[in-house]
Amino acid sequence: DNTQALYTYANKVTQSSRATELQRATAHFYLGKIAYDQANYDEALNAFEQVVAMSDNEQTAEARYLIADIYYKKRNLDKAQELTISANQESSAYPFWIAKSVLLLAEVFAEKGDLYNARAALEALLENYDGDQELISQAQRRLGEINRMIDQNSKLSSESGSNN
Repeated sequence: DNTQALYTYANKVTQSSRATELQRATAHFYLGKIAYDQANYDEALNAFEQVVAMSDNEQTAEARYLIADIYYKKRNLDKAQELTISANQESSAYPFWIAKSVLLLAEVFAEKGDLYNARAALEALLENYDGDQELISQAQRRLGEINRMIDQNSKLSSESGSNN
């Protein structure tokens, strides 16, 4: 199958003394993507960290996002939050990956119960990003959900306040 062929080839490139650093970074990127798609997150993390160390291009921006996403999937919300914030600074030349990181950051805030920062992140994304329409739709949907959660919470707290 193609995944196995890609894996074998990418592994050879990472070991090759004739490969440039950028070629090795690209090979690590594909090894990371394969591991990520198979939910082998530790292996993916190692590969993506090599990409970040060896390159600075769009694959690097995607690798930074995926590293943060892996920490999110592993339920390490503090690390995911820290990484999404630094990814936004380090990947500033790649608006799509910044937008993905902001969406992820909003999810982290929401899961931590910080709905106001989740809303602020999504509002900032919608104000400043006009690229991928699917990403914009996703952000709009999530903002609606967050706003409903905030409304429900404020209704609950005003009801509990009036019962005392």
